[in-house]
Amino acid sequence: MISVLSKHDAFTLDESTISSAYLTEKELVDNAGKAIAQFIVENIQDPFNQKFIILVGPGHNGGDAIISHYYLLSYGINSELILFNNNQKEGWIFDNYTINNNSIKFYDKHIELDRDYWYVDGIFGIGLQRNIEGIYKEIIDELIHCPNIISIDIPSGIYVDSGLMAGSNIHANYTLTMGFPKIGHFFNNGLDSSGELHVLDIGFKPLSKSHASIKLIDHEDLCGQYPSYSENVHKYSRGKLVTISGSKGYTGACILAIQAAMKTGVGIIKAIIPESLNNIFESSLIEAISIPIHEHKTGTFTSENTNDILDETMWADAVIFGPGLAIDADSGDWMMQVLHKLERPLVLDASGFLPLIENKIIISELPTETILTPHYAEFSRIFKLDLKEVIENPISAVKDIIEDLAGRVLILKGATNIIVNSNGDILLINHGSSALATAGTGDVLTGILGTLLAQGIHINEASLLAVYLHGECVHQYNKLIGSDGLIASDLPKMIPYALNEMNYVY
Repeated sequence: MISVLSKHDAFTLDESTISSAYLTEKELVDNAGKAIAQFIVENIQDPFNQKFIILVGPGHNGGDAIISHYYLLSYGINSELILFNNNQKEGWIFDNYTINNNSIKFYDKHIELDRDYWYVDGIFGIGLQRNIEGIYKEIIDELIHCPNIISIDIPSGIYVDSGLMAGSNIHANYTLTMGFPKIGHFFNNGLDSSGELHVLDIGFKPLSKSHASIKLIDHEDLCGQYPSYSENVHKYSRGKLVTISGSKGYTGACILAIQAAMKTGVGIIKAIIPESLNNIFESSLIEAISIPIHEHKTGTFTSENTNDILDETMWADAVIFGPGLAIDADSGDWMMQVLHKLERPLVLDASGFLPLIENKIIISELPTETILTPHYAEFSRIFKLDLKEVIENPISAVKDIIEDLAGRVLILKGATNIIVNSNGDILLINHGSSALATAGTGDVLTGILGTLLAQGIHINEASLLAVYLHGECVHQYNKLIGSDGLIASDLPKMIPYALNEMNYVY
């Protein structure tokens, strides 16, 4: 895993590296400029027959850009530097690096951008603090029409701590970030605009623990960690799972979760369901055991069912609670009664959040081994937060509620999933795609989580394994079927292929 930095973290790392004499400022900037130039030579097709325009802004990001231009020229690359004012030639870089004046131009409105050129975006970096205006906005707006852009550290116009746009922003093919990825690469406009993210090693001093609080999880962190089974195994030793989910009109959520759990490898599942829906479940779920509960209200549960439901959970190694449960005036009460007395590891999802939203129960009263899996709207309702503020700065929102989790695990579902583990660590997984933005895919994740908990995997490991596997299913679908047309019921079929990929060590 690799640390993901905020603006404060990044500036602190710069200062620590320099003040400790680990590297001088000039050495850091030289390393950055050289690494950018080397990336271009090694990764851009036929670079010696391309033209590169290096756009230099007013900050440290511009210094990296100027030195990258110096090295590109030294490698024999056709590179041109565009400055925005004369003061940019008065710094130490031009005193220490001999740059041919013929390769330098100053921006004016008459400069035409050529779609066939590559543009290196060194206009603004991670220090951006206000919306972009004037000539900088003019050129950023013009660059929208250029298809070949490499951004240094973060696309210009993206706020590094939120990924929000500062009025206008660059859309990069590649973003070359120094040392570590930044929060803004993974959220909001920053996720859409960063293109292919590459981390360049420029020799920073190792991070201190206080400045490495957010981690990005990748394949290497998880490969080979999924459960394996001995030859002497039986269905009960592979996990016993109970689902409390589904209601009239919402049976699909329960069915998807169970299909995903079975494909992930659980040994046996019992589905607690309203009696009137039994025929639907019996015909759709061949392998699972349906446990029809007599209803006092057709198609759903009520408080009169809680003892029967709790009795059935005692058999289980883990419980799924929530997908597709009906929500009405009485739902919060019976759900609260079940959750208060539940004594098994729990995956809480969807309608199951109602007692939390209605303040009938607090998170610390849930089983210690609980994983909550809200999307942004559910998260904002559970923790009484403004949804717009959560969307605009999800990391800040998550940090504010860690204490409320009291050791439970949170998976905040989004384009980049944010996981808070039982230790309060914040972990990011960005392995899915926009194809997951369709009804029912969250139920599949819930089923995967249920299996892992039933098999005794700790809630911290289970959350990472499940989220990554869920995303890998999309990649397997793309590889085996195509890039379009994915629906939630396709995902369980992809789980065996995704498991195979995740158990393969490169």
